[in-house]
Amino acid sequence: MRVRRSTPKDVQFGHKLSSVPVQYGLPSVDELWEEISEYMDILLGRKDAPIESPYLTLAEVATAYYCRAQEIDAKIHAGEREGDIVKGSPYYRFRTGELRSFIELSKRSSELGSRRLTQEQLLHEQREVS
Repeated sequence: MRVRRSTPKDVQFGHKLSSVPVQYGLPSVDELWEEISEYMDILLGRKDAPIESPYLTLAEVATAYYCRAQEIDAKIHAGEREGDIVKGSPYYRFRTGELRSFIELSKRSSELGSRRLTQEQLLHEQREVS
């Protein structure tokens, strides 16, 4: 019997938890809007996804974007708690407006990606039985 060691080509996922690139920090509201607008275009199929996987793309990309949106939300909340961001400020309005809508959009996209994975798994199992 010959034992072969695994190589990077044998691994489907990278060493990072997510291979989907996202921004970091809390830039200006205009920059945040540009960032989530780009993410929306990708989730809605207007632009190509940053990764290519026949089954995982939607689930992985949408989940990464959802997590980034939640990170932005948490950072704005922290600013509110610390008194740096006040009610009615541009960050507050962004959090309660565009960001809230994007969080819902990315969450729904992530759920759809998960359902597609489940469906593909069921079809794969049916093919094996046949």
